[in-house]
Amino acid sequence: MSHKLSYSVIFGDTDAGGIVYHPRYLEMAERGRNEAGRSVGLDVGELFSQRQTGLALRRADMVFHTPALFDDRLTIHTHVEKLGAARALWMSRIQRGARSICTVRAEIICMNRVKHAPQMFPEDVRNAMQQLTLSARQKLPVASKEVYS
Repeated sequence: MSHKLSYSVIFGDTDAGGIVYHPRYLEMAERGRNEAGRSVGLDVGELFSQRQTGLALRRADMVFHTPALFDDRLTIHTHVEKLGAARALWMSRIQRGARSICTVRAEIICMNRVKHAPQMFPEDVRNAMQQLTLSARQKLPVASKEVYS
């Protein structure tokens, strides 16, 4: 299943030219991951406060296709691309209509917050993330190469 989230670009997301500042896409992808998890019952706050478990960003790769601008209405499509015992590769595709703006791949690892060491995903967390993986039939199309002038 792929999760869809609407996002409106505010002035604070942009630089002086009205173009979305590149680190904001990481924030949008994180918002997409949080809301996708929430949609399948994953309570990250409860993991953090009650079970001393954290989900930490280990690596992120961003591909910029075309800029987003102030007041654009964007859609953040999020799913789990690959799920392992202690790490998950999340994909977020940020779009304006059908046009790809940015693609973010994020490797998220499960951490024990007390020991500051990786640990396996608790079973309920893994099951929730499993719901966000796409079958071969559901795969999103590859983003087209777009150049702006």
